[in-house]
Amino acid sequence: MHRLVEALLWFDLYRAFRRVCWVGEWPPSLPDRPVIAYANHHHFYDGHLAWLLFQARLGRPPTLWMAEWDRFPFFAAVGAQPFPPDDATRRAATIRRTARRFRDRPRTVLVYYPEGTLHAPDQGIRTFSGTAVQRLARLYPEAQWWPYAVRVTWRDEADPTVLLAGGTVHDADGREHTRLERLWEDLHGVSRRPTRPLLQGSESLEEWWDFSFASSFFERYL
Repeated sequence: MHRLVEALLWFDLYRAFRRVCWVGEWPPSLPDRPVIAYANHHHFYDGHLAWLLFQARLGRPPTLWMAEWDRFPFFAAVGAQPFPPDDATRRAATIRRTARRFRDRPRTVLVYYPEGTLHAPDQGIRTFSGTAVQRLARLYPEAQWWPYAVRVTWRDEADPTVLLAGGTVHDADGREHTRLERLWEDLHGVSRRPTRPLLQGSESLEEWWDFSFASSFFERYL
């Protein structure tokens, strides 16, 4: 099942994006201890991109708390855990399970979207609760925090390009929103900047079709 779900993730990423690129130093400097990686939440495939970054490219097991886990339970095979808003018992179980994963596999990364819900990029980085951040920090004092930003843009192609960039590891200090907002804003205007490809998606038909051999025939219509 694990390989089947990973194949589904690869398929979705190849189909959705022309490429996924990392902006900045590679690999990012992350400690060999539990990390809470927090990011903006602007695209339906943000969870897929987190899996690509942490599991497929950095070799670190990710875990993600999903409000709608019951709709897509097969994502448990790649680290997703249930976090239903209307079931405190199951949320508590996920919190305890995450602590065990941090203990048993210290390189585990908890992917956290502090804005809470998926929303449009033109809304920027929504204000999020510092209380929730501090609560997580108290639950997992051994974990360090790391911001990374995701921006979906275009490069004169039919399918979008994804740009990813990371900040520096830190302890929770209440400035998480500022860090994430700065990272995300820095990704604007760098679509032509040298980057490291993390995934090359499939080319659109327009990119590999070439009908120049027929140009002489169609010149009659000019």
